[in-house]
Amino acid sequence: MASMQRFFMQGSIFRGYLKKIGIVKRCGMQSRMVSSVNRIDDDPYKTRCTTAQVVKRVDPVVWSPIGTSEQTGPLTTHQLAEYNKKGYIILRDVFSKEELQPVIDEVEKSKHDIESNVGEGDDPTITDTNIFATEPETRKLRSIFGVHIHYEAMKKLSRNKKLVFAAKQILDDDVYVHQSRVNFHQALVGTGHNFHIDFEIFHAEDGMFNMRALTAIVLLSRNTEAMGSLMVIPGTQNFFFPTKMETSDDNLAKSSKYHLQYGVPGSDALLEMADKYGIEYCTGEVGDVVLFDVNLLHGNHSNLTPWDRFNYFIVYNGLANKIGQPLYPNAPGLVRPQHMAQRDPMWITAIEPLD
Repeated sequence: MASMQRFFMQGSIFRGYLKKIGIVKRCGMQSRMVSSVNRIDDDPYKTRCTTAQVVKRVDPVVWSPIGTSEQTGPLTTHQLAEYNKKGYIILRDVFSKEELQPVIDEVEKSKHDIESNVGEGDDPTITDTNIFATEPETRKLRSIFGVHIHYEAMKKLSRNKKLVFAAKQILDDDVYVHQSRVNFHQALVGTGHNFHIDFEIFHAEDGMFNMRALTAIVLLSRNTEAMGSLMVIPGTQNFFFPTKMETSDDNLAKSSKYHLQYGVPGSDALLEMADKYGIEYCTGEVGDVVLFDVNLLHGNHSNLTPWDRFNYFIVYNGLANKIGQPLYPNAPGLVRPQHMAQRDPMWITAIEPLD
């Protein structure tokens, strides 16, 4: 960590110089109206400004007891310990192909319907009203958001007890779905996502204050390394990597379609983390489930194969951690749409698990 310590020191010296000449802006105060309820001054994870620094995590990774008589839930002591250490676990054969067939059918139908209606020359992306994005300059679907609201089989799966009880056990809280999506990684054209952390985005743009959330990925197809399966850097959930620039006005449209700009560590920090912890692929078969922490560095590369890959992502947030106003918005009062960040009180209630 020597180079990171030098980075911290250099940042302090640079900030002192900027402050001396009067051009430092306080995090979260860049000539914007930010509600006092956002607790900017108390924020341990400051971001979206030039003075933000890499900091160690202050929140637990596993919020519930591990290896004690108080431990309850479907995950074993070993699984909880592994999640706590690495920031993720892979659960094999959680669902059968038959259990997931209604979801797979629903996804394939929606893919066909959407792609059939993308016009020549159209290049749709996520907006306040549009819930899907295609691969750049193609009709090939890349992502659909808000699927637990708009699709019945996916709504039911998001409430499945196998997923909900595991999320509740790790977060030690009732949970609701903060965001859901299906990511498509279609044969030969599916592009990747550069390494990033979700929490920086949820924190800055949605007002998620603590790292009390996780993502469950239900594999709906085979996931191999060549197909661009999820890559993670285990152990990085213990560091918060801020973004050293303000939120751009076109961030919503670009972030769901192109190279990510926010929640992305600097190249030096990424190299140091990869050298120290390594990079691991999350490969698997239909019915496997990946659980990963909201602050874990992850990404993926292009699908180099002639086979499609698609997965269902469900972000579970602790009910005590429900989002507020954005901490670092790109305009006063601006919030991301419901299909990106759930704010409707009707949906922010404790999930009643289903069989």
